[in-house]
Amino acid sequence: MKVIRKINNNVAICLDNNGKELIAFGNGIGFPKVPYEIHDLNKISRTYYGVSSNLMDLLNEIPEDIFEISAKIVDYAKTKIVNELNSNVVFTLADHIHFAIQRYEKNMKINIPFLYDLEHLYETELEIGKRSVVFINKKKGIHLPMNEAAGIALHFINAENMQRNNIDSLDDKKVIADITGMIEEQLKISINKRSFNYSRFVTHMQYLLKRQQGHTDIQSENKKMFDKLVKEFPEPYQCALHIREYIKQNLEWKLTDEELLYLILHINRLCSREDCNQ
Repeated sequence: MKVIRKINNNVAICLDNNGKELIAFGNGIGFPKVPYEIHDLNKISRTYYGVSSNLMDLLNEIPEDIFEISAKIVDYAKTKIVNELNSNVVFTLADHIHFAIQRYEKNMKINIPFLYDLEHLYETELEIGKRSVVFINKKKGIHLPMNEAAGIALHFINAENMQRNNIDSLDDKKVIADITGMIEEQLKISINKRSFNYSRFVTHMQYLLKRQQGHTDIQSENKKMFDKLVKEFPEPYQCALHIREYIKQNLEWKLTDEELLYLILHINRLCSREDCNQ
């Protein structure tokens, strides 16, 4: 195996013996000057093929122990899910876990509005999510709430859909493109469509559009968080209101405040780093 580019001290882009590119994890493999050959493959702990380029930045943003937790969860999920999973799920799940822990540390308690749907439609994936929360809490010595299982389950649902090349319909693509344009126009930004944050935003919108039903009002335990976000992120909130009106006019469906809360978070996170230009 040949190391061709260092990501950090323990992660590198490599070429296998057939010339195929992959991401390799291994203690210290990023230390030597590249390019170089790794003759002792025992130094490699994990390898990943077909990783999207827009996920590369995560390798420097997320602690390695979070990647290892994510990888073990995916290993377990593969024993329970019949469909093949997209290779990027380890990275997107690691990002989700990292974000969940950050919210936990900031005491941002948010209940998932679509837990009921998952319990009836995706029982296997939700059970994986529940076991994952227990595993994360044990490994990190924290107490993530069990409703985080729904967010984890969504990553496996999306990974299955992506592998079947059934990400969204043509109509969904148009709606998401329209909404993206609204965000750019209202916030006066240019969004990097190849960034991971945008990919994450699109994934959220895809699931939101698949539900197309708002049968729950905002829960009381989320009300304080909703009011806090409205004050803390006034521009993303106003943008989310415009998106809710667009969805109401074009899809004849009104987003609940619970769903609006999540939309505010995603809009704010979409432009939180280098993913957009003011």
